[in-house]
Amino acid sequence: MAEDSFPENLRLLCSYAHSITEVCEKLAINRQQFHRYLNGQSRPSHRNLRNICDFFGVELHEIYMEAGDFSRLISLRRPQGPEIDPFGSFIAKLHRVNPNARRDMAEYIGYYKCFFRPVEFPGMMQRSLMRMFSDKGFVYIWNVENYGASKRRSRNLLFYTGIAFHNGERIMVHEREKRAGQMMWTTILYPSRMDQASLMTGLSLGVSSAMSRDIACYRVVWEALGPKVDVRAEIRECGLISLDDPTIPSDILDATRNDSDPEEQVFTGRPWDVFRS
Repeated sequence: MAEDSFPENLRLLCSYAHSITEVCEKLAINRQQFHRYLNGQSRPSHRNLRNICDFFGVELHEIYMEAGDFSRLISLRRPQGPEIDPFGSFIAKLHRVNPNARRDMAEYIGYYKCFFRPVEFPGMMQRSLMRMFSDKGFVYIWNVENYGASKRRSRNLLFYTGIAFHNGERIMVHEREKRAGQMMWTTILYPSRMDQASLMTGLSLGVSSAMSRDIACYRVVWEALGPKVDVRAEIRECGLISLDDPTIPSDILDATRNDSDPEEQVFTGRPWDVFRS
């Protein structure tokens, strides 16, 4: 083994990564310490060495090969490096559909109460709390559904995270339940305007939280609450409520009804103006 080749071999492996910072974060190794590995000033512990080799997809004995031999080996079998998420670049490209997506989404940043009628609870309305926020040019969401009123649930709260964007005509939201990861939803909303009511209607399609994991499509209403709220208080107000509960406005009851007119050939969303007229 040619241990003097280790720093050069490690630098070659790192050249396949996005950045040294990313490598250090993934390996949970201090960046200054890692640079000492790269410069040949120190050697990693056996544990760190094993993690480095596993991360790049090479064997322990291979990383100590002569630099020329190691380079030829790697040219034939590129290191695996960090797992690549093919959806990341796809989601990023969605913003190119509408060059003004960031501007168009600015007025929708804030908190919302979300209303829909879950298939597993007939005669009930789910009122959840949604937050839409911006970070590094993208708009993200988190959503909390409170099922504390149900005796059939082992988990009272379901937390969802996702991403939202404006395609120039509609607001698109993709979200996934954080813990089990099996409930995923896509929501398309009719955007409201500054001079209109602070409610948006649309459709949500996804996999329900029922044991049968039903594929379901609901009419939904998002009611804007503003940029700041008492989160704990809002979560306490959310949850399953009876459809005859007087706290549910009649127009939201109408807007969340999952019915179809006889002349409709498909299940469609309905703009808020339909329920106000």
